[in-house]
This record gives sequence, structure tokens and C-alpha cells, in this order.
Amino acid sequence: MILLFLSTFVVAVFGGFITGEEAGSVPTTFAKVGGNVEIKFPQGANYRRVIINQANPALNGPQIYRVCNGKNKNTCGFWENAQTKKKIPSGTTTYNKTKKALIIKKMKKSDFGLYTTGNGQIFRTVEESPASGK
Repeated sequence: MILLFLSTFVVAVFGGFITGEEAGSVPTTFAKVGGNVEIKFPQGANYRRVIINQANPALNGPQIYRVCNGKNKNTCGFWENAQTKKKIPSGTTTYNKTKKALIIKKMKKSDFGLYTTGNGQIFRTVEESPASGK
């Protein structure tokens, strides 16, 4: 589920809610297109993100990433649109158990957005670094 009221800063993402005050306290990581990013999250079976304001409407909305575990070879290791089940172009995404972080290498424009754990309990934002804009 995704519900955005950007004017009032209420965001409902995958069952979790963020109000205006909480949105200000969500940790933000800045990254450059083509760069790498580490998003600190506990280990989980999947992660979710919401992408908005993309030039390509097909990229907007909720997406899911499933961590590969040996039993889900056909459905893991890539971001997919949660509604259409289509693969989304993205930088190479993996989960590093040692760093306890979701790692995205060679960031694309379609990688910037609001990230959450699979259960929607922990939120992080990844924004494009102002210095990387053209």
C-alpha cells in the first residue's frame, strides 16, 4: 500500500505511517548518479522502496527487492514494481551481512527515494547529492 499526502507530510508506505515530524527525522543518505550507497538496515528477506517524481511514470510507486537465499533464484536480486511485477532498472543491489547494509552500486536516477525494511518498521531516504546534478 502506498498513500502520499505530500502537502501535509503524511506518508503511508506498506502499512507503516510517517507524519511530517517523523519525515524530518528519517535518516537521509546523499549519493551521486553512478556512485555507490550503503543503506543501514537489519538483515531481512526483502526490502521496499517508493520512488516518486521520475520522468518515466512506470518507475514511480512502490517497489520490492528480495534477497537471494538459494531457494528463490528466479525472483531475487532485482527491484520490481510491487503492483505490475515488472523489473525496474536499478544499480546493482545486494545485502552485505557484515556491514548490515543494503548496498546499491552504480546508482541510477531510478534508485533515489524512500526505503524501508520488509515489515515497514525502519525508514531511510536516499536523495541525489546536489553536487551531482547537471
